[in-house]
Amino acid sequence: MTLYNELVRFMRELYPKYGYHEVMTPQLFRSDLFKTSGHYEKFYDDMYWFAGSDEGEELGVKAMNCPGHCHLYGTAKRSYRELPIRWAEFTRLHRNERSGTLNGITRVRTFAQDDAHIYCEQEQVPDEIDRFFQMTAEVYQKLGVDGIEMAVSTRPEKFLGEPADWDVAEKALITAVERAGFHCRIKPGEAAFYAPKVEADFKDVLGRAWTLATIQIDMAMPGRFGLRYVGRDGELHQPAMLHRAVLGSLERFIGIYIEHTGGDFPFWLSPVQVVLLPISDRHAAGAHAVHAKLAEAGLRSEVDDRSETLGYRIREAEGQKIPLTLVIGDDELSRGTVAPRLRKSKKALEPIPVDALVTTLRVANAERSPAPFAGRA
Repeated sequence: MTLYNELVRFMRELYPKYGYHEVMTPQLFRSDLFKTSGHYEKFYDDMYWFAGSDEGEELGVKAMNCPGHCHLYGTAKRSYRELPIRWAEFTRLHRNERSGTLNGITRVRTFAQDDAHIYCEQEQVPDEIDRFFQMTAEVYQKLGVDGIEMAVSTRPEKFLGEPADWDVAEKALITAVERAGFHCRIKPGEAAFYAPKVEADFKDVLGRAWTLATIQIDMAMPGRFGLRYVGRDGELHQPAMLHRAVLGSLERFIGIYIEHTGGDFPFWLSPVQVVLLPISDRHAAGAHAVHAKLAEAGLRSEVDDRSETLGYRIREAEGQKIPLTLVIGDDELSRGTVAPRLRKSKKALEPIPVDALVTTLRVANAERSPAPFAGRA
């Protein structure tokens, strides 16, 4: 849950920088919405349906955010001055996956995505795709994710829209991938029925490819929902629509990321960032006092005051891959200091005043640092 919450917090903190506004659309919609979007016909068996209270009313549990965002766009008159509109949403999605396809937390029936939809003028599409690559690079750098391969999925046999429009969109995505400095692989016929897609593929330890970040140029929904904006010429125009996710499904990303890191998370993301080790029982109260200061500063710590040797507790903290251990004994209590020990360096640093420690760790959190005291390790 800490991983989940910290990833959501990370993305939310980036939204103002990249011009996103967070929205929340309902969990339930009348089936008419999904008929308009095309999902009713295409994915009926993959969604959850039930009868509403009104006669003949059929309700669908939300399996994707895009129809709701299109409906939201259509609730007001739009102008080119508003564009691009970038709406992001984290609410739960539910899909009726077959039991044989379920797998840990990488393939589940309920999940959330760091999902967003962008409505813009056609000429703004290249800039929006470039912005997506910039955001993706920043996120993956902070998470230590590398080895990403980019591919473009092209139109399947059954698709919505005109072939010529698909050709233009696919070429735009390929060009954007190459402009971002990647070699672009092609996945023939693997696009969704409504949009060609850029896929950021990441291989796990077994060599299996998992798609993380995606961006799609929607070829169907703006027209199916009758979306319009008043252009610079005073006439009505249909906006371009982009679907994008950086992490993708949070559950799937977490499963892949745990395996990728072996549980050795960056300091800012570690479920337990600090463990405090009182040398003996008489030092426990001091350790708990430091723990309270860390908690007040928004840092995640635990006190290990079990009746085990200090060496045993240090080794156990290292085995659990806790980034920082703080030893507290007579000297530390009398001086108001702690003795930090970085797991990766496996050596103690010079004692540091408690208040200075809290400040250092708070800054490391704010900067999304992989490790505190890196320069002193």
